Amino acid sequence: MASICQQESWPGPVVVPLPKPRSPYGLPVLLDGTRTAPIRPYVLAVERADQERERERARQTRRRVALVLAADYRVDLDLHVIGAERAA
Repeated sequence: MASICQQESWPGPVVVPLPKPRSPYGLPVLLDGTRTAPIRPYVLAVERADQERERERARQTRRRVALVLAADYRVDLDLHVIGAERAA
């Protein structure tokens, strides 16, 4: 009994040669430093998250101040809203 490979005349595995390894130091053209990112993307992501956290903290502080002024001293900071002075 012949195997499946012999019956169908299977050509066998295709061998593809790997490209030759090359070093960036051996390139004929110099690398352009102005076209490369001077900082890693994860560092920028952390900085953006810190800035967003600071903005949110400042917004929360403004909300708390408005709440304390409204509750303790009956000062309404929402005068820019149309009709807010009548409701307060």
